[in-house]
This record gives sequence, C-alpha cells and structure tokens, in this order.
Amino acid sequence: MIRWFLLAGQLAAWGSASAQECGLCHRREADAAKSSPMSHALQPARGSDFLKNNPDLGFRGGNFSYSIRREGDQASYSVTDSTASMNAPIEWAFGAGIEGQTYLYRWGGAWYEASASFYPEAKGLDWTPGHAGRLRRNLEEAAGRKIDPEEIRRCFGCHSTGAVWGATSGPESLTPGVQCVQCHTGADRHAAAVRRGDAKGAAMPKLAAMETEELGNLCGKCHPSWADIATNGPRGAGNVRFQFYRLTNSRCYDAGDTRIACIACHDAHGNLSQDNSAYDSKCQLCHSAADPRAKTCPVSKGDCISCHMPKVDVPGLHYQFTDHWIRVSKPGDKYPD
Repeated sequence: MIRWFLLAGQLAAWGSASAQECGLCHRREADAAKSSPMSHALQPARGSDFLKNNPDLGFRGGNFSYSIRREGDQASYSVTDSTASMNAPIEWAFGAGIEGQTYLYRWGGAWYEASASFYPEAKGLDWTPGHAGRLRRNLEEAAGRKIDPEEIRRCFGCHSTGAVWGATSGPESLTPGVQCVQCHTGADRHAAAVRRGDAKGAAMPKLAAMETEELGNLCGKCHPSWADIATNGPRGAGNVRFQFYRLTNSRCYDAGDTRIACIACHDAHGNLSQDNSAYDSKCQLCHSAADPRAKTCPVSKGDCISCHMPKVDVPGLHYQFTDHWIRVSKPGDKYPD
C-alpha cells in the first residue's frame, strides 16, 4: 500500500501515460526501449546522428544531383540540374537507421518524401525505396514524392506517439518514436488507476496472452499484413521487408500457435539480436527430438535461421534482410514471393 501511495505521488505530474511514467513500475521494459529501433522510429532532423556525423552528403541520379548539408542544427536538402536548383530544410528523419533513414521536407505548403535517403552500409545517400524509377521531369518531381494529408497522418501515426493535428497540414505536437501507449491499448486508464493508488483497477490486458493472429493484427496496424502485401505487392525480393507477410506463408505458421508469433522470437521492447544462435531455442520449441510429431533438422543442431531464414539482398537498399518465410532453402532456389 505504501508503494502504491508513493507511486501515486510521483505520477501526479503526468496527465497521460508516458514511457517515463511506465518505467516507474516496468523498469526492465522501459530501459530496453530507450535504445530500441521503435523508440527511434522518428526524430527531428536536428537530432539525427547520421546527419550530425555526415554533414556533407551527396549523390547523382540521372540528370540531377542531390545533397544534404548540415550547418549548426539545420540540415538542408538540395537538388540541382545543369541550370537551376531548389533547397528546403529537412524537418523530420524517419527510421532508426538500421537499414536506412528517410527525410521529410515541406515545399509550397505540402509534405514531400525526399528522393535521397541515407544508408549506413553505403555510408552515404542513394535512392529512397520506390524512387529510383519515378518520373522526374523537373526539379520538384526530382526532389521528392508529394505526400497527401491522409498518408502523412499514417506516417506520423506509426512513427510517433500522441500526434495532435490542428488546422495545418502538420502535427501540432507529438512524441517522436513508438512509445508504450501505441501498442498497449488502455495504458492511459492503467496509469490513471495507478495514480489513484488503485492496484486492483490497474490491471491491463497482456499482449503475450494474445493468439498469434491477434498479435499479428495489432502489429499490422503499422507493419503491413499478409492481405496488404498479397493484394498490393510488391512482388519479388522487395517484399522480404514485410516480415509478417513472409512469416504467414511458412508451412509451420499456425494462427493459433503462439510459438510462431512475432514476440515469441523478438522482444518488442528491446533491440534485435544479431546472433543467429540466439534463435535456436525458439526453433527448438517446436522442432525438438522430444516431440515425436515434430521434424528435426538432419544437417545441424544450431544456427537454424542461417539456412531456414536466408538473408536476401534488395537491390539499392544496401542491407541484407532476413527472410521470414521459414523453409528448407537451397542455393539456387527461386525466391518465393
């Protein structure tokens, strides 16, 4: 009771649930989330370490030259041809930068996605996904893709938390990155109950108790679902980026089996493990010699994903994506899309 009383006093300063507030009780999750890619899915351009550490970037595509230059806290995006140029300040950096980072700027009162993105593996700029084949008849078309108001709300809705929209085309306020309340529906009510010292009324549904398909639908609010990609594409290697689509095509996928759910292998609060062997225990939950119904690998007992979830290069993206279509993959096999 004393603990809840003290917490209620600490929480009184917050009007709604925040990561800082949630961390008072859920310290492990909050500490892990601080450095997670989701927490850094969006940041003001002035906060981008890539732009801080690379103050003079450039590349040439077709008849146009692209550059991003940083002076002080301001990063400026520029596109030029042989006769003219246009410049705009970069306002937002989308993506934590594991694969790349894409930039948004405003021109003529509208939002644009810059044609040039930063790729850590390339240590420089290249085409933003989907931009290499775009029509570029003038500087404005060359510079970027115009984003309509509905899409811009979706962009900020998935990459930030608590965006408040007013009469303007941009959010009036938001918290950059994906915070607790984005996934934990009811977190505000939960926090309010804790503020009142009502431990009994503070209970919140556990996402870990969800069935695989339910959890997939929750993640699918931002990560495209199987239906999204099956209906709209892309086809070919480009769809390796959409993990849930790939996963649901696996023979072992079972909508009612939580051993194949996203969070069975990944801690949603923390960073992605890059150690292949770290996933062996997850595979062995199903593929175990102790279960006579389960198939076991005759080739190896470890590093399962190195063979059964191969890495795939997507042209132009300077990154090897793990294919979540779990299968027996052999060299030379056609990519299943």
